[in-house]
Amino acid sequence: MRKTYRLQGIGGSIYVALPKEWLKRFSLGKGSLVEMVLDVDGSLKIKPLYIGNKLKNETVSRIGINLKDVKGVFNAIVTSYLRGFDIITINFSSGSMEKEVKRILDEARQILLGLEITDMDSSSVTLQVLSTSEGDIPSLIRNMGKIARSMYLDVLNALINSDNELAEAIPLRDLDLNRLYFYVTRTIRKKMISHSIEQRDVLRFIDFRMIAKAIEEIGDEAKKASRDVLHAIQLGIGLGEEIYRLRSSVDRLDEVFKKIIRKSTLSIDFIELYNDMRICEDARREIIDLKNSVAKDLINKHIIFRIVNAYENIAIRIYDVLSLIPSEIELENQDYIVE
Repeated sequence: MRKTYRLQGIGGSIYVALPKEWLKRFSLGKGSLVEMVLDVDGSLKIKPLYIGNKLKNETVSRIGINLKDVKGVFNAIVTSYLRGFDIITINFSSGSMEKEVKRILDEARQILLGLEITDMDSSSVTLQVLSTSEGDIPSLIRNMGKIARSMYLDVLNALINSDNELAEAIPLRDLDLNRLYFYVTRTIRKKMISHSIEQRDVLRFIDFRMIAKAIEEIGDEAKKASRDVLHAIQLGIGLGEEIYRLRSSVDRLDEVFKKIIRKSTLSIDFIELYNDMRICEDARREIIDLKNSVAKDLINKHIIFRIVNAYENIAIRIYDVLSLIPSEIELENQDYIVE
């Protein structure tokens, strides 16, 4: 909604009328409290300080499907979820499709946190995201980091100890990591489209989205490496003494990553950030050297090469996370109060 209003002078003060639709939407009237924020671009934002009731009109995503496009139902559900819709209604023309649609819904619910079936009959199904709290985004990202960290550490442990069971368990954690990733993405996008965040925070939320993606990719690399570890164990292939070179490099990476995900806030001292990025880059170069060494014997060690390559990619993703974490200097420069 974009309209032009003329400023009015009453006594020694300047006033502007507020849109009636906006006042009605948030049940505002004389005496209601609003918050006013001056953005860096000169715009003035006014928002209700208290919102007693939820908006009456919920965003509903209606997806019409037929027998030919039933395979597209999964992607449609995921897209609607990520776009922040709270209720998703799917209509299908034939009762014979109900079984297949139900199977797809069960698959979607495995990766989409809070998505539940609230109504279903032979021609339609209604899904709702029942999570009432959007969650603290930094906290959700830290939880993602803890899962991803356990995955890449246990890949190495499984390789060192020839532990089949541990290697087989690692891909199962990727499902939980993906659930959190989708939920973080949904939460960020919902905040962005609702205009409930300040202009100065937009870039920060974009960075959070990229951090979550980098952590999700760490999990993907660990999952792929775990499968190669299983194959290596079956063939009796290992790194020999070079495993300790890899362990040393991974330990250095882990100290950096562990420090990030254990902080109460996703921020870091500028000097500390610089040192951590240097440690991360040094560890990556060590892994590259090891990979080049393994490459000389690819006839017998191509599987090990892929495992080491996965850790190089993990080092790159950890570096990406570091580059997106705001320094405490940046946060201090963003703090200002309009009275």
